[in-house]
Amino acid sequence: MKLRLPKPTHPHKTTLDFSLATVNIVLLLIFFFLISGSLVATEEMEVDLSETADLPLDKLPRPLLLLRPEGQDWRLDGTPVTPDTLAEAATGDLLHILADKRLPASELIALLQDPRLDGLTLKLVTLRQFAETER
Repeated sequence: MKLRLPKPTHPHKTTLDFSLATVNIVLLLIFFFLISGSLVATEEMEVDLSETADLPLDKLPRPLLLLRPEGQDWRLDGTPVTPDTLAEAATGDLLHILADKRLPASELIALLQDPRLDGLTLKLVTLRQFAETER
């Protein structure tokens, strides 16, 4: 005797699950970037800082704060200032800052985050060194 089953009224569709393939691809990409990132030599990540041999102070914007690494040697338009007297010595609402390349970044960041300078607009001044053939 044959057993006859009734045909399903709704055909059952199979759905494809791509989640496992997606997870595999993401993990392979993560492994690739981890391995390729560790192969980069640290010498390739060095930054060449700009150098200025002859500084034409008369052509720079004013007021200009010169920051030197020699023990808080700060000059505002040529006048020596300290971090405590800078807010009072700065006139107007704009201050241009020119930092020596040997100045530790922590000192520059501390100056930029000083709450006494909140009312001032601070702009970093950079100098471009031209090659002898470009002059």
